[in-house]
Amino acid sequence: MSTTTRDVVPSFTLYGEAPNNSLPDLIHVEALKDRSQLHGWQIKPHRHAGLVQIIDFKTPNVRIDLDGVIKKTDSPSILIVPPTVVHGFEFAPDVVGSVTTIPQDLFIDATATMAPWAQPAVLISKQDNSFVHLAQILQQIEDEYTSQRPARENALLFLVRLIGVWIERIRLAQADVRGIDVYQSPAQRRVRSFLDLVERGYLKGWSALDYGKAIGVSKSQLTRDCRAILGRSPLQVIHDRIIKEANRKLAYTPLSVAEISDRLGFTDLGYFSRFYRQKTGKTPTDYRGRIRKQMHRKL
Repeated sequence: MSTTTRDVVPSFTLYGEAPNNSLPDLIHVEALKDRSQLHGWQIKPHRHAGLVQIIDFKTPNVRIDLDGVIKKTDSPSILIVPPTVVHGFEFAPDVVGSVTTIPQDLFIDATATMAPWAQPAVLISKQDNSFVHLAQILQQIEDEYTSQRPARENALLFLVRLIGVWIERIRLAQADVRGIDVYQSPAQRRVRSFLDLVERGYLKGWSALDYGKAIGVSKSQLTRDCRAILGRSPLQVIHDRIIKEANRKLAYTPLSVAEISDRLGFTDLGYFSRFYRQKTGKTPTDYRGRIRKQMHRKL
């Protein structure tokens, strides 16, 4: 079976950037104008594996493509885009707004029943009751992101959790009436279930076969789905998630490399170091030194 055009759209960490394992900061906040003007005010359809994006359109007249569904904003709006949802935009040169990019695993336990990445994209207009609350939290996130106040990372984590609570409230309020009728193919639903399971249990040591059984599909079907939607195999997704957690602990905790190795389920420090170097091209110690220098330069 051949893949459709939307099954092979590019997957970027940020638009215009290939995926990588670097974690220079917990989240990323960027003005819409900064990136869109580099691409002629048009962001072609793409997706972000493992990232939730919340886009604050402070000006109207933005053309939005969500999995082939076209919308045009007529007032200030906020768009919540889960991972793997294909999205693209056409902006006016006078566009004002921001995009906040958050790794999906930061939302773990922030919501009661459903993770933000397990639901369709939602467009919230200025008339919606939740708009003011989301806009205020996004402004707080941007203020913390651009500051170097004490306990900055903790503040960002709390605000991300608060955003997660509001996403959950919106989901419950729209349980019967969806903001945007986004088509989800069976492959997309399976991949989102897989990503959800990986985020909640990547330390269990499960194989692709184990995840397939949990979802109710064969290992080969899960592999086809992941390659079509994410451009990676299930094993690569699992390994990337482990590397991401290793990077976070190397960057933001005082744990030794041996302690990090143990917490990630590796029984041998040497094996962890070889695994890390094979996946990133660096040693854990090299990464820690480089990323802390970057963080120190921001102080």
